[in-house]
Amino acid sequence: MLKRKGRSSEYRWWISGRGTLCVPSFELYKLRRMAHAMYPYVVIFLCVALASCDRGASEQVQAAERFADAVVRNDAGARDSMIATRIFKKYFANPYVASDYIGWMRSIYDIHNKKFFSTSRADVDRDLKEELQGGLLNDGEIEETGMVRVKSPNEGEQSAFFWMVKQKGHHWAVAIITKGEAAVNFR
Repeated sequence: MLKRKGRSSEYRWWISGRGTLCVPSFELYKLRRMAHAMYPYVVIFLCVALASCDRGASEQVQAAERFADAVVRNDAGARDSMIATRIFKKYFANPYVASDYIGWMRSIYDIHNKKFFSTSRADVDRDLKEELQGGLLNDGEIEETGMVRVKSPNEGEQSAFFWMVKQKGHHWAVAIITKGEAAVNFR
């Protein structure tokens, strides 16, 4: 049973066949229809907004991949241009340590596909400025820091953590790579 109140185009109250009271008006009905028509546009907007919301994470991952590629190819010039700290530079000056890093990078980086064997993600909120102060090769101001975690493709092995730093006027560089989360003294 349907009852009308007010103008003939507005349905204010009605009692449904089961005896329950329903309170939608015609304006609410039009609003609901309009909202349903807007859903595809809202979904597209959210997808675009969320896709561009990585806040520099993809840049850090790409820089870590470029560094791993330089290490695996044993391209000293490219590798050294992406090293940010004195201690990491010293590691690669030792041929035995450099050989260990090359072997390790070969276990996590696919040289043919130019990407890591397993998943990688960047923690852009990780603030490493305090740890890096005094240990950087360049004296410029630190703009951003972060950490890229690359999961090991080998079961039971710890992830590789690329400590990333971006100084004003420089590109993303690697401060050090650790196996698992570790504390490093750069001074």
